[in-house]
Amino acid sequence: MSVLVIADDLWSRLRDHLLADREERAGFLLARSAGPRLIVRDLVLIPDDQLERGTDSVSVTPPALVDVMNRAVREDMIIVEAHSHPQSWETVRFSDLDDQGQREMVVYLADVMPGRTYGAIVVGQSAVAGRLWHGRRWTPLDHVLVTGPHIELWSGDGSPMTRNSRASVRHSDRYDRQVRAFGQEGQSKIARCRVAVVGEGGIGSIVTVQLAHLGVRDIALIDADRVEESNLNRLAGATPSDVGQLKVDLAEVQFRRVSPVASICSVPEEIRTESALEAAQSADVLFGCVDTDSGRLILNELAVTHAIPYIDCGSGIDAPDGRMSAAGGQVVVWVPGRPCLLCCGEIDRAIAAEELESEDLRAFRRGRGYISGSDTPEPSVISLNGTVASLAVTEFIALLTGFRPANHYTYYDMFNQRVGQRLVKRNPLCFTCSTEGTGDSANVKRYSRIAVPMDLPA
Repeated sequence: MSVLVIADDLWSRLRDHLLADREERAGFLLARSAGPRLIVRDLVLIPDDQLERGTDSVSVTPPALVDVMNRAVREDMIIVEAHSHPQSWETVRFSDLDDQGQREMVVYLADVMPGRTYGAIVVGQSAVAGRLWHGRRWTPLDHVLVTGPHIELWSGDGSPMTRNSRASVRHSDRYDRQVRAFGQEGQSKIARCRVAVVGEGGIGSIVTVQLAHLGVRDIALIDADRVEESNLNRLAGATPSDVGQLKVDLAEVQFRRVSPVASICSVPEEIRTESALEAAQSADVLFGCVDTDSGRLILNELAVTHAIPYIDCGSGIDAPDGRMSAAGGQVVVWVPGRPCLLCCGEIDRAIAAEELESEDLRAFRRGRGYISGSDTPEPSVISLNGTVASLAVTEFIALLTGFRPANHYTYYDMFNQRVGQRLVKRNPLCFTCSTEGTGDSANVKRYSRIAVPMDLPA
């Protein structure tokens, strides 16, 4: 599975250039790899005077091609060639001449850029087809993910608008009322979107059930914890017989009851592990339903460096003497270009660092007074969690269907029954937003190698 991720402004510029008229045009995308994703960082749009036109084809002049290749080498980028078939409307595919040209390009690049992946896409009026070359063999592009306040999913196989490889969705009557609200296309986008939910606790379990009813068909569930008796007041669908069961197993059962044919990947591990990170980075949309600063730190960095639209949600209750004095929650939607969770002040990096330490080291430091605080459970009630979960799923609907732009920061005040928006500016010195690392170069998997058991002094 391979995904080309591109910001909405770059996608608009590319399509405007390639489909300006009835003539074929060309350009290049400069991208970085991020596991199964290629994240587009910039465009090189080729003007007419740098094109060579044949009877049935168009090619880039050698000097222009060399300029692109030199830049890709300097900036350690992957080249994705893009050209248009403006006469193709419903579907689009590579021509025989396109195939021949790509094979020749692969041979040429093997000499000057050995070991580099090379991509190619062809853009029609309502469709995109793509492939990635690894040496002299290619694999198809699964889809193009266009990120912004409203995300788009374009199939990579040349079929119209959204990918249909797994979900040429024939909507049954069960989704009739939603189709009346979002339209057939909106419901199809929901069905075709890969989602990961990290944290299957009070909020995450409700988010998961709502996504199942909404029509999501491809989901990863990530949580290392097991159901405890104290969880039964707030875990969706949990009963006393579920105590001791993995939370992801309970969530999978609940999801399959609603959607028996769904593709579900359950990962009973912490998000810092390599397998959990791989499952999360394969998502088109990521839900963070964790209650630790370390979990938010990792998810925030994963989302920003891998350009994954990220919906973070949390709730809290102040009840120092067993009587509530304040309660509420927040939902933060990050898409490329927006302030991240660190900019919003939603992550305490000092606490996150403590949480990422090994249990032995934490006990050692706490015993010597280096760590303050306690492991006393925080209060939690299902009604508050359900409200926050619903706000989060509503933003997911906004992202996919475009009925409105997804809000950046939504807060909920339970005492005053008030929902509002908070305005946050991006911090130019932010630890995550300002990082030069993108994709694999950011090395988010380093978190899987910390907090290993260690010998401590007495």
